[in-house]
Amino acid sequence: MKRVWCSLRNQIRTMANIPPRKISPSSKPSKQDASPLQILLQMGFPRHRALKALAATGNRSVQLASDWLLTHVNDTYIDADHPREYILYANPTGALLTQLHDFWAKSKKLGGWNGAHNFPPHITLVSFFKAPDETSLQLAKAVKSVIETVGDPPACPLKLDPYISQNFMGLFVSEEHAEYLKKIAVQYVKQVSTLLGVSMDTYEHLDALGTCFPWCTMPQEKPIKSINLEAHVKSLHITLAYHFEVAAFDGLKALVDELQPLETSSWELRLYSRDPKFANHQVHKVTQGYSPLASDELELVLGDYIYIEEKAFESSPDGWVPGTSWLTGVSGYLPAVFTRRTAESDAWTLHRAISLGNNSGSDCKSESDSNTDGEMAGYPHEDATQLGHEKSEEVYKEWQKYWDVVMTEQKSDSIMNITQGTSIDWKSNTQGTGDMETKAKPDRRWFFAMRHGERVDLTYGSWVPFCFDEAGNYVRKDLNMPLTLGERVGGCESYSKDTPLTRVGRLQATLVGEGLRLAQQPISHVYASSALRCVETAHYMLEGYQNPSLKVKVEPGLFEFKNWHLTPTMAPFMTPQEHHKAGINVDLNYKPYIELDITTSETLEDFYKRNELVMHSAVKDTEAEGGNIIFIGHAATLDMMVLALKRLSPGAGSPGPEPEPEPEPYTLNPHLLRVPYCALGAVRDNPWQVVCPPCPPSINSSSGRFDWKILLDL
Repeated sequence: MKRVWCSLRNQIRTMANIPPRKISPSSKPSKQDASPLQILLQMGFPRHRALKALAATGNRSVQLASDWLLTHVNDTYIDADHPREYILYANPTGALLTQLHDFWAKSKKLGGWNGAHNFPPHITLVSFFKAPDETSLQLAKAVKSVIETVGDPPACPLKLDPYISQNFMGLFVSEEHAEYLKKIAVQYVKQVSTLLGVSMDTYEHLDALGTCFPWCTMPQEKPIKSINLEAHVKSLHITLAYHFEVAAFDGLKALVDELQPLETSSWELRLYSRDPKFANHQVHKVTQGYSPLASDELELVLGDYIYIEEKAFESSPDGWVPGTSWLTGVSGYLPAVFTRRTAESDAWTLHRAISLGNNSGSDCKSESDSNTDGEMAGYPHEDATQLGHEKSEEVYKEWQKYWDVVMTEQKSDSIMNITQGTSIDWKSNTQGTGDMETKAKPDRRWFFAMRHGERVDLTYGSWVPFCFDEAGNYVRKDLNMPLTLGERVGGCESYSKDTPLTRVGRLQATLVGEGLRLAQQPISHVYASSALRCVETAHYMLEGYQNPSLKVKVEPGLFEFKNWHLTPTMAPFMTPQEHHKAGINVDLNYKPYIELDITTSETLEDFYKRNELVMHSAVKDTEAEGGNIIFIGHAATLDMMVLALKRLSPGAGSPGPEPEPEPEPYTLNPHLLRVPYCALGAVRDNPWQVVCPPCPPSINSSSGRFDWKILLDL
């Protein structure tokens, strides 16, 4: 019997003729497994929604895409099959861009709005075309490929010649550079046609300039009908003004005559996309917030953009018009006076920007193709340098008074002594008194809510298979990854579902703690969601605060909506003992208000109520002892704190005003997209009031992974 078995086994081995496969936990998954799409699917989002979110956010990051999905939860078109429209531009930058922006500002004052104000200064290379959401990343990568194929622009300076007629004014490109830009346009059409499955045999004269390509069938999941892909190859120009009033002609002509475009200007090749549903709408920016008073009204959030049909203004009898929010996709009526018209392109998505110069088409925005082929690193805005400066300067003005007194004059006064505890008007150089309701009382407490810092999984994608060996030992593969990871039940599998912070995330948290310390705002109680990223954020915030006696109270009730983690399920939270062993300064004696079963589902009302219970209980239980409280959790934690504390009865916590009417039901806030890592919100009691936090925020940009091998080419 033994001989028969051995003979049979040898026959099988001979027939198979392959060695046995050794499978280990460290086997690397395919790039597709580590893609942003795969991560979103693992988070439980439907495939078509995940693709739509990635396309709408320019494939910048999983975080942006997931935030987009959460803010568009009430978007009636989120499941509609509406492919985005893409357009390829050559855009001036630097001094020429500044000149053109100045021209636009003057032309608006002179003749009002005209068609050129809807777009950034540009030369159109490929007109709007539709493409499936799953191709958005490839369309962006094709921009760089085109530059590498066509090569550098002519060495001679680019000349722009003005042209003026009764209904159009523009700057036309000199012939040498026009030919170069035409080659780019045609090459991009070629590459996109191949990408989208257009048969090239049909177009024998593709290189003949001016070709337009219609197609009706493509090898996509849902073919798109009657799409045109057209390269612009005639009379390339920058439009200065069109569709303007006749009375404005002389003034606009004088402005064009004054314009002296620089021959040494710099340029970028940019791929934009837009939602085609709103192609014929005006775009208005919200200038004043508004909370709806009726079910058919739209909430207005400062900084949001609203799509409004032009005819809506003509037919409105009372100044209220129907519109749709760019931020949430929700529609409703709004007071038009709370908005102002802006460029349509402000609501577009920038997918790629490549500099055109003698640098082999170097990518002026970072790209990460190192461990995932499905995500480009977070591109900054096309005017990132100027934008970052302007944003920082705008924010800095709010804090200039504090820094001047405390930091520059080396005084030890706290931020509240300087402002006398009134409602904070940092733009004023005087210490206002304000109304009695907003004046500080000595016993007014601070309540802070803070989002966690940058997380490893949304920075690196599927990182665990790359960073744990066969024995389950953690191996650091990037400087932004943690030096070590503590032992926990479930090992690497638990880390894949309950992510730690990156090193940058730890620094973000430390900076907030440092800011609170410099503002001399005492923190007495620290509560953190049980998610590892939140506990670590609390720990490193305290490191910046430099008070080793404070400990983190790990509170499961502050965890985010459980239903977001049902597929796949959440890993068991690390225990306080595991945190302590890993060096995290947790309170081992703290008894949580809620023991959370992460394997079961919950309703949104359950989610709201457990967060409310934790926050109300923390306020009441610390009332006698006093001291400021900080809740460290997730993007929704800031909203939850504000709403929960406003619901706190006057008898709970410090004395307050007369009871207010029953508050509106909790709802998921559309502002989640605007809550960055380590964002800090503040509320004060007696009475409950949302106030400016006592320390400034921070701004930082993303960076791609550097490939040292490029130095081998030198």
